[in-house]
Amino acid sequence: MFSFLLVISVVFSYLLFAPFYLEINSTDGLFAVRFHKAASVKLAFIDHSLKIDLKILGWKKQIDLLDEIFKRKPKEKADKKSSKGKAWRPSLTTIKAVIKSFKLNKCYLNIDTGNMQLNGILYPCFYWLNKYTGKPIGINFEDKNEVVVEIQNNCAGIIRAFIYSSLKTKHHGKLR
Repeated sequence: MFSFLLVISVVFSYLLFAPFYLEINSTDGLFAVRFHKAASVKLAFIDHSLKIDLKILGWKKQIDLLDEIFKRKPKEKADKKSSKGKAWRPSLTTIKAVIKSFKLNKCYLNIDTGNMQLNGILYPCFYWLNKYTGKPIGINFEDKNEVVVEIQNNCAGIIRAFIYSSLKTKHHGKLR
């Protein structure tokens, strides 16, 4: 019994503190959520189709979303009177705190608005952003748009930010 509880607590701790990554790569047409090395979900545009690749501890599955959408039967609409409960919405402080808990690992941005005058106006802003952030952020006149972003966080960081910001708003900013 003790060994079972130990295994469960180790797995729970791993899931709580292991990093997960959000990746966007426009050159490859990739949007992915990767949970350390254990699991990943990739959303990609392949052959004029929207596909999801699931990988969980060696198990792999590919789902074609557009095919699934067209196969589904329309659902009957639910009665509006049955859902009387008020939906919970997080405060702006909570949303900011959760966003601040994320860490930006990779950032490459190179865009062309398609308007030469606007590109010329934006060029100094992008130059300043490049120098200020230390990340390769630029504007081009070559009709190329590239975005590569990798963001990291873990469940414990999100929970901590959520709880701390909730306590802070309850106590009107008196918590340090």
